[in-house]
This record gives sequence, C-alpha cells and structure tokens, in this order.
Amino acid sequence: MGTIISVENLRKTYKNEIAVENVCFALSSGSIMGLLGTNGAGKTTTLKMITNLCAKDKGEIVIDKVSLDRNPGLALSKVGAALDTPSFYQELTARENIECFARLYENMPDGQVMELLDYVGLTGQAEKKVKKFSLGMKQRLALARAMLGQPKLIILDEPANGLDPQGQINLYRLICDMAKERNTTFIVSSHQLHDMEKFCTDILILNKGKSILQGKTEEILSETTNIVDCVLEEAGAAGDILSRWQEIRVESQRGSQFTIKLENICLDEFIKKLVANRLHIRYLSMRKHSLQDLFLKLTEGA
Repeated sequence: MGTIISVENLRKTYKNEIAVENVCFALSSGSIMGLLGTNGAGKTTTLKMITNLCAKDKGEIVIDKVSLDRNPGLALSKVGAALDTPSFYQELTARENIECFARLYENMPDGQVMELLDYVGLTGQAEKKVKKFSLGMKQRLALARAMLGQPKLIILDEPANGLDPQGQINLYRLICDMAKERNTTFIVSSHQLHDMEKFCTDILILNKGKSILQGKTEEILSETTNIVDCVLEEAGAAGDILSRWQEIRVESQRGSQFTIKLENICLDEFIKKLVANRLHIRYLSMRKHSLQDLFLKLTEGA
C-alpha cells in the first residue's frame, strides 16, 4: 500500500512559544491514526497545518506524492476535513447543504450527494432541515461533507464530542468501514482513549507540541504486556529484594501493592522466585496495559 501522507519535522510557534516541534509521521492507505494529547498538546495546530489553515514555520507535508508547499491546490484536493464543531446552513435540509458544498467541486457525479447521505445513514433525514438535527446527525453530515470528491485522506478533529455512547460506536464503525471498503486514510483527534485503542491502526501522542510516542497500535500495546499487580507482605523487605532482580522492573509501589513488568522471566518462574525468596503473596494478577494507562504514564511523566 502506498503512502498517503508523509509529515516531516513539522514546527509551529506563536509569539516565541512552541506549539508544535519536529512532529513526523507517515500513513499508508486505509490506515486510521489516532492523534492523542492533553489540551494544548498541539493536536489542532498540527491538523490545521496539514489542511493549510495555519502556516507552518518549518517542515514538509506530502499528500499522495504531492507537496503541500509546491502544489497546495492539488494536495488539498485529496483531503476532506471536519474541524471544530460541525457548522451548516440551519434553514437548509441535509441534501441542500451537501449540494451547496458539492458545487465547489468540478465534475461531481450525478447522484453522489444522495449516495453519501445514504453511506452515513442519513437517507431518511435528507429532506429535514439541519436545525432539527441532533449533534450525532450533524457529525454524520460533517463526515458526508468531508467525503465529497472521494478524498484519499479524511481529517476529523474530536468527531465524537457530545455524542452518546451509541452515537460514538456508530461513528467509529462508519470510519472503520470506510477505511476497509474504500481504502480511505483517517487522522482522528480524540480524547476517547478506549475507543482509539480499539479501532485505530496507528497512534501518535503529542505532549507540549512534541511527539512522545508513535507507531502501530498493536505493536505499542504488545510492548506493555506481562504486567503483574501483586500485594506482598513485609513491603519494605519485598521492595528491596525486587529492586535487585534484573529480570523485572518495579513500575510502582504503594505500600504493599506493587506493579511489576516481567522483562526476561515468565509468570510461573516469577512466582517460583517469589516463593524461593520467602515473599508471601496475598494477591497476584497479570494484565495488559491499556492505551489509557500508557497515555497517562507518558503525559504525566513528560
């Protein structure tokens, strides 16, 4: 699969304050990247630079082999976006709204407006005025608008904001279907870490404008397996003994509660070693770190 977007050394400052610093990533067709970070981390600024709504200070953005600097018109013709809160003509119907935006595109095929409304599940609401739409329906309409022109890349900034759980599930399912069926590439900015973990193929975490973690979601989370939570008696002595073991790393200790990463030892051998060192186990379980665990650890540490 070809590379749909490549971003190298992206940088932006506002009045000598760094908003984004040396952000780099590349995505192939059909990928879904979750762009994560706390408020003020640089997510929206990054998206605005990619969509040319904000001038960058430095860096290179290439969209489907077209440089955004050298040919912005052609590069952006390959991009659909829904940034900030969806905004439409309130007195017009859903169909009329999409038809208005469709006029901005050349050679728009007949019937594509209704095809898009059908794809996002709004066929039955096509003749309803947008002022009567729920937020979830507006988010779907915004996605239909972003799909105009059959873009290879769609950028969504906080698309699940204000949606109820079912609305979020439906929206994410729609994004996954588009990525799979149409090979559309997505960049989705969100605070919904649990959902990002489930449906994103790639993750990029920003903190204070800098990339602190990037890669394939599956690979990132596979590196956080072999986490053991345990409660050991005589916590002071247990802590001293555990700190000397090279096969493990004590990630945290709160009294007698330990969180331990097994690095070069399996669970059975770890338990045997606890017993051999006369460390009495009151509780022990093995788990996998979630994306939220990893996010909190990285952003608090940074």
